Amino acid sequence: MSAAVTVLSLGGTILMSQDASGARATPDDTAAARLLATVAGTAELTSRELANTSSSGVRPHHLRAVLDHARAAVDDGSAGVVLTHGTDTLEETAFLLERYWDREAPLVVTGAMRPASDPGADGPANLRDAVRTALAPEARGLGVLVVFDGHVHLADRVVKASSREVSAFTSEPSGPVAIVDGEEMRPLFRPLPRPPRLLGTPPDRFPAVPLLTAGLDEDFALLDHLPPDQLRGLLLAGAGMGHVSPAAMPRLRRVLDSGVPVVVAARTARGGTSTHHYAYPGSEVDLLEAGAVMAGLLPGITARLLLQALLADGAGPAAIREAFAPFAS
Repeated sequence: MSAAVTVLSLGGTILMSQDASGARATPDDTAAARLLATVAGTAELTSRELANTSSSGVRPHHLRAVLDHARAAVDDGSAGVVLTHGTDTLEETAFLLERYWDREAPLVVTGAMRPASDPGADGPANLRDAVRTALAPEARGLGVLVVFDGHVHLADRVVKASSREVSAFTSEPSGPVAIVDGEEMRPLFRPLPRPPRLLGTPPDRFPAVPLLTAGLDEDFALLDHLPPDQLRGLLLAGAGMGHVSPAAMPRLRRVLDSGVPVVVAARTARGGTSTHHYAYPGSEVDLLEAGAVMAGLLPGITARLLLQALLADGAGPAAIREAFAPFAS
């Protein structure tokens, strides 16, 4: 197998520097060269900077570029591809790339919690581990992976669990799929088969899909003021196993009856949605009977991306329901 790895960059904290006080980190155009120098002996590296922005600045067109360059790199002989990215939306980028990544070679996403100028910068170690994962035979066929703090996460399970800790990422509910031990990637379990891919690449813009959170005395009155032509889909972060208030149900039934798909995730960090535990007004059973789809183990932010990608692909109700089925809990 080739020992070549292509490193693509969209920026993020891993390529930022702080001011003299050790605060106010901003993108640093010189950081990439220094970072790559720390892993120069790990593999035959080819690098390309696609952007140098915070993760909040990443848009679908950036991910189109990542997919185009990553596919070309693998087709030209790279064993795998590494993408550096800011951590705030890293889990979303990984999840979305996984919907489209159609090569056996791994596409590995990594970043850093500490800027490149920090004395304890974690970027070099994360990049080294990501490159080693991209080279690992065990990573082939696993799709998009996230490597952080010595752990390898599946794109469909990874979540950012801390806004400050160096070990910021975890996987729900399985834990990491592997660890990086020296120069090796050591698998911890055999993952389930990957869900079907979407064809092509993301559109330049996704359809409008608001993400609304259920809570005490929340009846989603905002839906009365959303123009129907601006609502392509709706994602709810439901309480408990995917519940809303009884007062919200008339509005949600009106939205569903108009043909707008409604997907319900759980706002809790663990456990996901159910399909059968409760049957009171506003429960998951009530929502399902009204026509909603349960997101299962997917958090609201990634469930929203899946719905947007499906709508952009022209998916109808049956296809949407089928796409969420692998995440059922």
